[in-house]
Amino acid sequence: METPIAIIGISCRFAGCPTASSFWEVIRNRKNMLTQPGSEAELPLGEHNVFDRPYPSRIGELGDLYSCVPSMHNFPRQVNAGENQDLYFATQLAFDALADAGMKPHSRDGVRGTVRIGYAPPFNASTINWLEHTHFLNQTLDILRRFLPGAPEELIDATKAKLVESLPAPNAASFLLGSGYRFASWVARECSFNGAASMMDAGMLTGAATLAAAVDDLRSGRADVALAGTLTPPLNRAYIEGLSGEVDFSRRSEIRPFSADQDGTLPGEGGAFFVLRRRADALRDHDRIYALVRSIAIGHTPAEKPEAIIAEAVKSAEVPVTSIGLIEADGSCIAAAERREIAAVQNLWGEHRPGAPLVGIGSVKGNIGHTLRSAMSAGIAKAALALKARVLPPQMPVERSVAELSSISSSAYILNEERPWITGDSSSPRRAAVLGANFDAINPVGGAATEGRSAAIILEEEPEDRS
Repeated sequence: METPIAIIGISCRFAGCPTASSFWEVIRNRKNMLTQPGSEAELPLGEHNVFDRPYPSRIGELGDLYSCVPSMHNFPRQVNAGENQDLYFATQLAFDALADAGMKPHSRDGVRGTVRIGYAPPFNASTINWLEHTHFLNQTLDILRRFLPGAPEELIDATKAKLVESLPAPNAASFLLGSGYRFASWVARECSFNGAASMMDAGMLTGAATLAAAVDDLRSGRADVALAGTLTPPLNRAYIEGLSGEVDFSRRSEIRPFSADQDGTLPGEGGAFFVLRRRADALRDHDRIYALVRSIAIGHTPAEKPEAIIAEAVKSAEVPVTSIGLIEADGSCIAAAERREIAAVQNLWGEHRPGAPLVGIGSVKGNIGHTLRSAMSAGIAKAALALKARVLPPQMPVERSVAELSSISSSAYILNEERPWITGDSSSPRRAAVLGANFDAINPVGGAATEGRSAAIILEEEPEDRS
């Protein structure tokens, strides 16, 4: 078996959840944290977008939880409105994860560690400010010249000066810190991690990709500590407009994964970071261990074998599939994608036989929305917290579930309520599978595709005797 990797620190911020503990309480109490989009999103609710589809009526918004204290991160200058606030948010999550692991940033001696961050720069204040100072400004002046062909150039110049004056001041540092390599390097420097630092984007599978890179860093010996995390910053109209061309948004005020009544998903914001070490090192230093990472599989899911990626993860973990008691599913509330996921589970677990173990299935998306690139990180956090607490956590309850899961022949059941996590085999540790799927399982025109890319992660509890 490959070197066990321990998750020793967790931080997260999602809608209504400033910490991992509050996130866990939201899950256990089955709270719906989706709210009507605030004014910052600038969504014209009630109207249809460029794809003639409605805007989401609810979003898992961060709100004030996106705000951080820049002075905590030692920025050597005054922050302006054109700054990349995502960098502060990522650094805050990194600091919170280190604190949870009993570590401190700004170590004098440095840490032999790596940083893997999942992030795709959206239309944020930094990128928009530079566009406004360049392309947008020139386009605006060209439009003025076209509509006012007789206007003297002095008037155009004066208008330009007024427009520039109304914009946040340009700053070279803010431009560089908005780019990927500087973004990751800044977080690594602030955490005193002196190893590799990189940005990654694997779409909705980014949480699995960053975790896989961090695990590889530790198993290869390139690092003694690894920090892995993802963030989905506040969603603005431009981003949601583009996303709506790829996926259907629900017209409801809530989503219930694996409900028979599906009409689309609802987006969410937030991020989660994890501190990882080799299990032997964590035991030596008496670290708290939330869960062990047994295996990670990411790849193409063929139409004829939807369970392929889950089966690969189970095989790599060298565990029987029946030892998995919890599936933290993708559960996107997109009907075609959920059917594929259910088929994968049923093909792998098979028909239920009397006396055979069952597996509980649920998805945190009902609580905080589909947090896009942070979706799998949210699932990892939920599963790790469940393993630590030895509790099968509930999802938002479903009154009428999909037929495949309500059948008595199904080996999987929906976790509508919290349950104590009791194993029938005391020699077998509790295990959870975290699943994710990219939107490429759905055609941009809204029809179901026959295949796509997916990921599966097998987590395992830390034995009570810690031997």
